[in-house]
Amino acid sequence: MEESRLPFDDRSRFATQPKAFSVSYYTDSFIAILHFVSEDLVQADATTAIGELFCEEFDDVDFELALCCFEATHKMAFTDELWKVPAEEYEDLTIEEFIEKFLDPREQRDPLFVTKRFLMFQEALTKALTDDGPPLPDQNN
Repeated sequence: MEESRLPFDDRSRFATQPKAFSVSYYTDSFIAILHFVSEDLVQADATTAIGELFCEEFDDVDFELALCCFEATHKMAFTDELWKVPAEEYEDLTIEEFIEKFLDPREQRDPLFVTKRFLMFQEALTKALTDDGPPLPDQNN
């Protein structure tokens, strides 16, 4: 039997080499996510500084949600450095510079990658809610 010559049988399309890293594509994607997460209340472009994003309608939890959504969408992680530095160290970077500096362009192969990222977000959200909310009643009654 002759081997199929259909286009979808061409395995060369599935090369294991990493895709070309386009800062512009990922910057545009991150901006679209920021707009969606903020319900279009935050308007930004590639030259907007990260610190300019934060306002009454958009806080650090919203920013972490946008990061988490971006990572899940593209199966790419932000570097560990991002999670270790205080926000003040990158708030003057433009969105494009932020993506270029902190995005690891390698595709994540861990099947639990997205789950782990959403659990990180859940932890940040829980912390924000307990820090901002009223004090919990004493449980020693």
